[in-house]
Amino acid sequence: MTDKEIKKLAEKIADALITRGLESQVSEWEVENNIDHLVGELARCMTLQNAYLEREEFEKCALMKMRIQEIKQKLGMPPDDIPDENDEI
Repeated sequence: MTDKEIKKLAEKIADALITRGLESQVSEWEVENNIDHLVGELARCMTLQNAYLEREEFEKCALMKMRIQEIKQKLGMPPDDIPDENDEI
């Protein structure tokens, strides 16, 4: 195949995928398993929290921490350990 033929084939495939996506029902895209969605959201938030921490964007980091705690609660996971004022660091 020539580069021109490959490009033409790629354009046809892209057009077909876009058309198929527009014709499909939105309900087909909905998450079937809420737990899978929450686990994915937890991973995303943890990744963002680490990025914000590295960039020293502490306010954003704190927001992600709160969101992570909410998701963990929904998943029935134990919250992160919060040290008491009497605990030694």
